[in-house]
Amino acid sequence: MKQFKLYSGMAAVCAMLMFASCGNDIELTEAQAPAKGEYKVTFTASQEGSATRTAVDGANVVWQTGDAITVFDGAGVACPFELAKGAGTTLGEFQGTITVTEPKSYCAVYPAMESATIDSDYGISGLSLPVEQVATPNGFDPLAAIMTARNDNADKITSTSEDLSLGTFKHVCAFVKVTTTEDYDKITFTAKGGEGIAGGFTVTLDENGISTVTPAADASTTVSLVPVIEGTKIAAGTYLIAILPGVLEKGFTMSCSSIDKETSTVTTMVRSFNQSTVAFSRRNVVNMGTVEEGATAAVWTKVTQQYVDLGLSVKWATCNVGATIPEGNGDYYAWGETSMKDDYSWGTYKWCDANNNNSMTKYNDFDGKSILDACDDAAHINWGGAWRMPTNAEMEELYNTENCKWEWTSQNNVNGYKVTSLKDGYTDKFIFLPAAGFRSDTGYNPDDSYGLYWSASLGESDPNYAWYVTFSSSYLIYRNDGSRYCGFSVRPVFQ
Repeated sequence: MKQFKLYSGMAAVCAMLMFASCGNDIELTEAQAPAKGEYKVTFTASQEGSATRTAVDGANVVWQTGDAITVFDGAGVACPFELAKGAGTTLGEFQGTITVTEPKSYCAVYPAMESATIDSDYGISGLSLPVEQVATPNGFDPLAAIMTARNDNADKITSTSEDLSLGTFKHVCAFVKVTTTEDYDKITFTAKGGEGIAGGFTVTLDENGISTVTPAADASTTVSLVPVIEGTKIAAGTYLIAILPGVLEKGFTMSCSSIDKETSTVTTMVRSFNQSTVAFSRRNVVNMGTVEEGATAAVWTKVTQQYVDLGLSVKWATCNVGATIPEGNGDYYAWGETSMKDDYSWGTYKWCDANNNNSMTKYNDFDGKSILDACDDAAHINWGGAWRMPTNAEMEELYNTENCKWEWTSQNNVNGYKVTSLKDGYTDKFIFLPAAGFRSDTGYNPDDSYGLYWSASLGESDPNYAWYVTFSSSYLIYRNDGSRYCGFSVRPVFQ
């Protein structure tokens, strides 16, 4: 497999594209036929018929200066083709140089990705679908318009003509459509079953085009739309999110979050679809409908939560997951699980193979995962949007006594720790962590004398454990040996 560098390209609102060859004349002699060498070629790019459109109705493909495609020659070498004509129109001409090495076929990819490679079995790897995609009104992020093509007619090159048509460029991704009536900070789609829907992946091409799309082992289980300019809002409108095609075995959640800095609240509209085996097919659009509370076509639920800015790297929620007030115990979660249960033990733990000496089936020594995926994050699944569990680094930041003062106290007759910021400009800000106890086996220990709070980070030396903070009136400790099956409290954060 040969590495190559691709040239970056940006298209405006993208729909399904078809690339058709438009060969130009070249000077060859009979002695050179069939020749090996370099040939200057022009390809034209045009829009396919409306029956296979993947953009919102009314959108057109508009090429821009700097756009490029990359053609892999028969030896797997990448040949860049740059837009030569048609900027600002729906029909562009791309010019570049092909190296002829007795190829059987040509493959191509759009847009450019420096990490991409192609092998002898027509597998294009090193591709990546952005986990954060720029919200594009009536369309989708141009960098998410990943397309590939293959044509097996490369052997038709002769001494007098060139037939290097790439045929139809086909979208790799499926698309999720959503319409909003309000402005939001982030729109997020999460696969509840842990399937990879963004990040790294491989495409295998057959004679008909795309054969398989295989997410990388560390592919993301979530995709988010973000505003074009950081710190602004995603304006009300219709948007598409590109995801890798596949079957979502346990459904999905979709959430739209709006942050109000004046009231220190996060309001999230959440839609959860729990039906198993939900299929998202390549190029198809699945419409989530209009984000409205109480909508009949799709059930969207409004969740409003308070937060505190302590001057740290993340904002901290004012109460635990499952609670409605700071003093509330809330719910208890095994690490990597997202719902309550009656029995917290290795035998009932989701990620434990009880028949193999309690070995972990996920977040172990082999899968390279040390931070919870969004689909396994109790804060994200239950509150939606930008909420999640704090990482080891973020929990350590809060635990660090140079950043915050920890004081054992009683708030509204509930014992716990008052954590007050020591950062300049934030010394009047604090959160209260109630001593909510924990759950183990079938026991329940909410005796308000100690608290245990999960981080999102796996323990350092043994995958059976995870990082957590534990405290009582006489101690405050941050440890990495919390048994993952135990039910601890969860205090969410967002960035």
